[in-house]
Amino acid sequence: MSNNNFNTHVYFSLVGDEFYPEELSKELGIEPTNSCKTGDEGKYKKELTFSSWQLSTEKGKEYSDIEKLVSEIIDQLKDKVEIINNLKQKYELESVLQIVLDIDTNPEQSTPYLGHDLETIEFLFKTQTRTDVDIYTFDSRDNEI
Repeated sequence: MSNNNFNTHVYFSLVGDEFYPEELSKELGIEPTNSCKTGDEGKYKKELTFSSWQLSTEKGKEYSDIEKLVSEIIDQLKDKVEIINNLKQKYELESVLQIVLDIDTNPEQSTPYLGHDLETIEFLFKTQTRTDVDIYTFDSRDNEI
């Protein structure tokens, strides 16, 4: 299967009404993969009503082992629990682990699997991070010539 057929990825985000993502980057010592602030032009809205700091895996890098993608993000953040919690309190932020799955409905292809190891569960608990899973489907046979 070609990796170009899907958009599967995982990201951790800190979201709030209004903050400067650069401040979070500075305190975390990590550059985000994506960020925006209140008032920026949105993809679906003319003007964003929130600020966001995101750390994401590469889109389409992995299709089936979602736990591997989750671990890639958690490994970068697991030693920053106290900083994350301080930022959440200081800026009144919510934290979300977003899992985006593209599932191939072609019966000849395997489907992704998802689970969390204890290190991930501990991180999610300690930072009071909720998870959100978006699932989309496609059929790779539609792209065959």
